[in-house]
Parts: sequence; structure tokens; C-alpha cells
Amino acid sequence: MRQLFPTEPQGNQARMLSTLAAMVSGIVQGKSCQLPSIARKTPDHAKADSRIKRYSRWIQNERVDYEGYYLPFVSQLLLSLAQIRELVFIIDGSEVGHQCITLMISLIYGKRALPITWLVSKDVKDTCRNAFIWICSPSCRPSC
Repeated sequence: MRQLFPTEPQGNQARMLSTLAAMVSGIVQGKSCQLPSIARKTPDHAKADSRIKRYSRWIQNERVDYEGYYLPFVSQLLLSLAQIRELVFIIDGSEVGHQCITLMISLIYGKRALPITWLVSKDVKDTCRNAFIWICSPSCRPSC
């Protein structure tokens, strides 16, 4: 994971990447995105309850953002997969919370949809217009 960053992560960023790596490992091995399932499958010596708390803090941390922690991996994933297979994407809209909608572009991989990028909009009336602008915007695309 550290290879995907322009400079060697240090301090908090290195710890945050270690937590992310553990979570990804737990998701893949546990075949679930629920924190207890992730914690049970994570290769770590800490107790499962401690891991759940650590993962929850990581998810809620305002310094964890798309560009800093997700985009480097998505970009590399897309580059690697594009070399071996055709990439198929889907666009999905789901209602979340009260009067909000999430629009997500996901990569179809096997029987799974891997989220690539997403937009949450509170303005449900203008969601289609916002979605068109968002999808056509070069800034929403991973830099591959």
C-alpha cells in the first residue's frame, strides 16, 4: 500500500494506512463490510472489540478523505484490471437518510460491485441534473 504514495508515509499517516490495510484484509477475508466481521478476520493481535473501535474511529475521522486514502488504490486497481479485462461500470442511485440520495459509480468485478466514486445529494429534485454534471466532470474520474 505504501508504494502507491509519492513519499513514504510517516507518523499518523503510516498508522492510518496500517489500519486501512487491516480493514481491507478483513473485508476480503470476511466477505462482509460489517465491522464485527472485519475485526474477526483481521490479522492482528488486538482483541476484536478493540479493532472494532479502532476501525470505527478511522471511518469517522475527518482527516480520512477520498483523495488521500481511497483514490490511490482505486487508480491502481483500475489500471491493473484494465490490462487483463474489459472494465464494466454501473451507476446506481439509492435513497439514504431523510430526503438524500447517493449516486455511485461502481466497477463490476465477479459478482460484486466495487465502489469507485460517489456523490451524496440532499437536493433530490436536482439529482439527475447534478448526476449528469458529476459524471461528465473530469474531476470525478480517478486519475489513471
